[in-house]
Amino acid sequence: MSKQDSNKSLMPWITTVLMVTGIAVLAALYWNKNVTVQDVQVNDLYFTEYEQVKLAADIPLGVKPDSLDLNAVVDRVVKLDYVRSVKPYIEPSGDLRLTVAERQPIALLVNGANRIYVDAEGVRLPILEGKTQDVPLLYGYSAVSDDTIKTEEFTQVRDFLMRAKIDGFGWNTISEVVFDETDGVVALSHENGVKLLFGRNDFQTKLENWKAFYTDVIRTKGIQSMRQIDLRFTNQVVTREI
Repeated sequence: MSKQDSNKSLMPWITTVLMVTGIAVLAALYWNKNVTVQDVQVNDLYFTEYEQVKLAADIPLGVKPDSLDLNAVVDRVVKLDYVRSVKPYIEPSGDLRLTVAERQPIALLVNGANRIYVDAEGVRLPILEGKTQDVPLLYGYSAVSDDTIKTEEFTQVRDFLMRAKIDGFGWNTISEVVFDETDGVVALSHENGVKLLFGRNDFQTKLENWKAFYTDVIRTKGIQSMRQIDLRFTNQVVTREI
């Protein structure tokens, strides 16, 4: 094929590309000129009400999408108590869609008469009427301060609770948690309030040992006579009984 023939064969493709590009540019110009935000859409949430998000977003209806500062919108919405992150997206229709991820309580901080939830990042979360959560009680932290908990002790407790939640059995069999400088993570069992010592780190193995001990020993022997079960060591379980 000659160079001239080759160029001729490419012309229809080049023309098509130019037409598509031109149409896209015209569509973008039309969209920027004529489309306005008429609605704010939010995914289904449990702790946060739609109106709270809409009010925090503070979007004047009728504003052009290219006039929106989406980063500012995100900054306003994430200030809501239970909002962890926000992903904004402007629909072809011009509507603003906000995909919100909520914070999830992993424990209830108890300090005297005060109560407040805390999530895995150490953020304290208020108790909302009608939306209580079945989570372990956690002692040793302020239940009124709004500061984020960032201590190494909390990290140990957090790692234990997150692993217990994944494990399932551990989550369902503990009622209270505290951190002790000597014993590390200490929990109380739902059944009979037995003290469970989990120490520091390697909580997956220790929770598996707790499940195995419960299945092999407690279900046959009972738990009534037990006062403490030491699970700090990966290769043995030590019990203290009456």
